[in-house]
Amino acid sequence: MEFTQYSVDDFAFDESFQAYVAAADSEPGRFWQAWLREHPEKQSEADQAYAFVQGMRLAQPYAVSPELVPQELLRLRQAIRVPASRPRLRTQRLAWRFAGVLLLLLVAGLGWWRMTTQPAAPTGQLARYTTGARQHRTLTLPDGSVVTLNGNSTLTTAATWTATTPREVWLSGEGYFQVTHLATKPVADIGAAPANVKFVVHAGGLRVAVLGTQFDVNTRAGTTKVVLTSGKVQVDRQAALAREKVLMQPGDLVETSAARPRLARRRVQPGLYSGWMQGRLRFQQTPMRDVMQLLRDSYGLQVEVADSAMLQKTVYGEVPATTPDVLLAALAKTLNVQVVHHGNAVRFLPARR
Repeated sequence: MEFTQYSVDDFAFDESFQAYVAAADSEPGRFWQAWLREHPEKQSEADQAYAFVQGMRLAQPYAVSPELVPQELLRLRQAIRVPASRPRLRTQRLAWRFAGVLLLLLVAGLGWWRMTTQPAAPTGQLARYTTGARQHRTLTLPDGSVVTLNGNSTLTTAATWTATTPREVWLSGEGYFQVTHLATKPVADIGAAPANVKFVVHAGGLRVAVLGTQFDVNTRAGTTKVVLTSGKVQVDRQAALAREKVLMQPGDLVETSAARPRLARRRVQPGLYSGWMQGRLRFQQTPMRDVMQLLRDSYGLQVEVADSAMLQKTVYGEVPATTPDVLLAALAKTLNVQVVHHGNAVRFLPARR
């Protein structure tokens, strides 16, 4: 079957997709990430399958009390004991029949879970907006919301919007959202707001729901991050058969990854994460600790510091945000340190004498 014909079930039971869930940096992981960038209309179904497979991987077996183990084993042996005169083939058929029933129950459970907990993928005609490497694109959506796409990103929406159309988009890559507020009265629960009032971004297994605010969503290399500039954002993800939910405040960064799927929240300077829109990063007495984290979050670098005292220093100035090389060179000069950069690894060392 062509991947473009895959349903949630097909993704979930595909062994290469399961390998992608297990290790985003593996060969299957790189394949599926590249394929989904080319087919964003399948992102929602893939996200649902990803959450299901991840939940099954994280599921823990039911713990049986040690004193009950002998009793349970005896009961199990008695239940499966077959008379000696019964052909062995009958036993094999019984085993296969049991396996078939179990598989049907699993598929049925997946279907029920999908229908009751997951949003439907967009139907009908779609509008797709893409950017190439180092290209930015600003879009004004039919509801007045503005989205700025970073390089190598794709935004998918319904082709036409009406007053009753759910405000939903699907993102691959990175985008900065300035969402128009349509609620006519205060809403206590963003998630429970009418579909045409709340604005929902589906990205990397996350469902980001807002009423009207500004935030950045970055989903690359198996990691998805949401940084809130103003207002409130509700982020949730499917965890096994339950939902994990976080209500963000301005200055929060919430992230999930294949290695650490549980939602993690920490405080950041939002301006550092939206500087790519102007092509500049502006530091105003920014702690070096925050700059190091920015290198990890925005550029995917593995950063090490030889002397922890460097983390206490602050940085002031402005540098281009297109590549990390200029920023690393500026940091080396400002801090009077040596920066060693090989691949994704960066080390800050004391300056040579």
